[in-house]
Amino acid sequence: MINLALFGKELRENRVKFYLCFLALAVLAVLLPLIYGPTRDFLSKIIFLDESIRRGIDFIGASYNNYAWSQWTAKNLPQLATLAAIVLGMGVIAGEISYGTALFLASKPITRREIYTTKAAAGLFLLALCVLGSTLLFVLVSAWKGFALDYGAFILSAVITYAGAVLIYLGTAFFSGLFSEPVKAGVAAALFWLAASVPGYFPNAAPFSLFYQMKAVSYWVYGQNPIVPLGLSLVIAGLLYEAGVWLWSRREL
Repeated sequence: MINLALFGKELRENRVKFYLCFLALAVLAVLLPLIYGPTRDFLSKIIFLDESIRRGIDFIGASYNNYAWSQWTAKNLPQLATLAAIVLGMGVIAGEISYGTALFLASKPITRREIYTTKAAAGLFLLALCVLGSTLLFVLVSAWKGFALDYGAFILSAVITYAGAVLIYLGTAFFSGLFSEPVKAGVAAALFWLAASVPGYFPNAAPFSLFYQMKAVSYWVYGQNPIVPLGLSLVIAGLLYEAGVWLWSRREL
């Protein structure tokens, strides 16, 4: 199902995007553990009149576990993972159309399903390096600093975030099949996912938001088993993948 030559080509062509996305995540992964002490001390000295803000600050300051989750898994990681998924996914098909290489690629002795599968696999591999690789870097710096972090739970939370990023990537790849320019595909996908984030602003509807799930709130805060949301993500990912293959297979070149 995966053509190794095409897989290598995709990695080479997307390396600049990957470097930029990983660099942004890596910088934060190193910086956040290093500023934990000063941040905790600074926040403890500020008087907040708003009770909800005060509770949030107390939660962050209660333990390094809370700080790590709130600043990484629940904030910076899903935001940058979403950006990386869109950046990496917007050129899956639109990039080939834009550069005039789609017809040449389709003429090769490889099916369109194999082409799409290979390109998507390369993108998801780079996305995994961004999300999980940067999280591992966060873990290593935390361990080096001697902080007490529930490493297993923290890494599993990042896997949950990655599962959400996979859906965003595959959804963006679908939009890439609708447009002839990567930027247009990326903008359309960004607007779609922005609209999809709306339920997250309402407490009762928040669990139905992909971005709420990417923060691993149910797992980290409420201790719920992540198997069900991860399984559901796998099913939706399969549907998005098949939709992308269907669209690419019917694309006139």
